[in-house]
Amino acid sequence: MKSTTFFIICSMLISIFSFGQTSTELFETESSESTSFTDNGVIFNIISHVSNFDIINRAATGWNGPSTSIDNRYIDNTGSVGPEFASFSIRTTSNLFKVNRFWVYVSNQYSNQNVTGSLTITGKLSGVTKFSRTKSSNFNTSISTTNGYTLIDLTNLDGQNYSNIIIDQLQLTLGGNFYYIALDSFTWVKDSNIVLGTSESKLSSKSLNVYPNPTKGPLSIKAEKNSEAKIYSAEGKTLKTVQLQKGSNDTNISDLPKGVYFIRTANESTKVIKD
Repeated sequence: MKSTTFFIICSMLISIFSFGQTSTELFETESSESTSFTDNGVIFNIISHVSNFDIINRAATGWNGPSTSIDNRYIDNTGSVGPEFASFSIRTTSNLFKVNRFWVYVSNQYSNQNVTGSLTITGKLSGVTKFSRTKSSNFNTSISTTNGYTLIDLTNLDGQNYSNIIIDQLQLTLGGNFYYIALDSFTWVKDSNIVLGTSESKLSSKSLNVYPNPTKGPLSIKAEKNSEAKIYSAEGKTLKTVQLQKGSNDTNISDLPKGVYFIRTANESTKVIKD
């Protein structure tokens, strides 16, 4: 009974914390042709994988999802459209985040929306895929509704909730006859790394042991395989990167102020107290 009550309280705290950190980027104050944007104090980079993506400024061709009105700026690949699939990522190294929803306009290379294609939405953390889902139907085919944009809602994407999964990179990849994509009204949740989402099941495990804890500075990180660990502040800022070898690895945080820090690998995270 006590454990159940504790779980309910923790779930409520996670919900409250996440709600307070929700933000929507409309791109209206961002610079045209920029390959980065800043929202809620976090810098996101726009990474082009196939085709070239940046922020475009074109009057009345975007979609302001929250207030359901037309706007002017968004991310797209206007300058290098097909005929080939396109792919880009929104990625940050300063914070972890979760994605709630965003709007996309998809078409072939000649702006015809009435074609068959697919959109694969992939969330990654430190290069490791945390979720991936392909949508191949129910795209808007007319600008008469929502200015041609389709809502991608990660709280209920094909019956699954991906909005509680912590990532540092969101990748979108087109398939079929879709060669052009515009993204607008990007709603996300800033994660300070204090509270982990339900998909990040443990704060520590046998594969990531850190000692002494608390520490004055010296730390030993025991890993079961070669990997990379990052040390974050309580605000989610990356402070150090440590290359781990199988076995015991020594590092030091003597240069950091007293406080709470987090050490994360691709699959595990643990809290460390510097005193």
